[in-house]
Amino acid sequence: MRKLTRTAVVVVALSCLGTLAQGPPTLDTFTSPDGNFQFVYPESYELLVGERILRATQGRQSTLPVCDFSTAVACVIYPLESERETRLEAAGFTVATVAGANESDCLSYKDDKARSRTLDLSSTSISIRSRPFRHASGTKKIPGHMQSSDFYRTFTRQKCYELQIQVSISEDSATQKVSVPNSLGDATAHSARESLKLILSSVVFENE
Repeated sequence: MRKLTRTAVVVVALSCLGTLAQGPPTLDTFTSPDGNFQFVYPESYELLVGERILRATQGRQSTLPVCDFSTAVACVIYPLESERETRLEAAGFTVATVAGANESDCLSYKDDKARSRTLDLSSTSISIRSRPFRHASGTKKIPGHMQSSDFYRTFTRQKCYELQIQVSISEDSATQKVSVPNSLGDATAHSARESLKLILSSVVFENE
C-alpha cells in the first residue's frame, strides 16, 4: 500500500495556500489516525481533534457551531481578529464520516444525516486531487444568525467521507442588503470561506 508523504502533500498545497499571506505561510499536516487521508493547513489556524472538538471555542459564537463533534475526524477553525468589524462569527473546515451510509446513499445524500439538513439537492460532481466528490450546499437560519455550508462527499474503503466548509455570520435585519447568490454579504466571511477552500483543495486520500 502506497503511503502518503508529508513532503508530497505540502508541495501540492504550498502554491494554493501561499495566497493567504504576503509569502507562503508555515503549514502543518494532519494525517487521520487510520492513515486514510491527509490535508495541510496554516499553523495559525486551530486544529481540533478528539475531545477538543467538543471543548474548544469555535470563533466568536457557538450558536451555530462550524464543527460537529459527533461525526468529525478533524476540524480546522479559521482565526478571527477580535478588533475587526465583521459579521463573521465562526468558520471551519471539517472532515467527517457518515455512519451507516452505503455508497449509493452517501453520494446521493439520501442518508439520515443528509435528510436532517436543508440542502440544495441539485448536487454536482467535482474533482479534488483527482478524486471524484459529490457537492451539495445548504443554509441554516435561526433568529439573528445564519450558517452557509458546503458539503463534499466521497466513498472509499467502505466509508462515506464528508468534507465540510461552514461559515456562520450574524444577521441584522436593519442592515441586510439585497441577497446575491452565493454571497455571504461580508468581506471577512467571504475571505474565510475562500481560505478554507484552499485547505479543501489539499486533501489527499490514500489509494485503495
